[in-house]
Amino acid sequence: MRSRISAASFVVSLVLLPLIAEAQPAVPSTTVTFKKGASSAAFQGKLQGPNADTRDYIVRAGSGQKMTVEMQTKSTSAYFNVLAPGSEEALYRGEVAGEPTWSGALPSSGDYRVRIFLNRAAARQGKSAAYALKISVVN
Repeated sequence: MRSRISAASFVVSLVLLPLIAEAQPAVPSTTVTFKKGASSAAFQGKLQGPNADTRDYIVRAGSGQKMTVEMQTKSTSAYFNVLAPGSEEALYRGEVAGEPTWSGALPSSGDYRVRIFLNRAAARQGKSAAYALKISVVN
């Protein structure tokens, strides 16, 4: 009996997992480019839950470079994370750290993501948050 339930669960998961993965919308993103001679770029935006509650800023940087991210917002529900190339694990988690600024040496070369987001409760309630973001990368 137990093996039939396990086998049935396995088959159902094989069918449902791809559907769940497809149903999740892609996070809108902006590629960060620095003007000639500049090492920083500034952006302004607005998050609105539940459908536009996240945005990525993609920054190409090299191993050993130093990145600084500063976010200004009046919202107590908006945060940012910094994600390494090819990873969903954050180098910096704003909701945990509670700081509006992060600075650190980058461990590898590639496309880093600065992910601006509303916390789940605010997003579900349809709250919004305007923000200003500054991203710097130096050698």
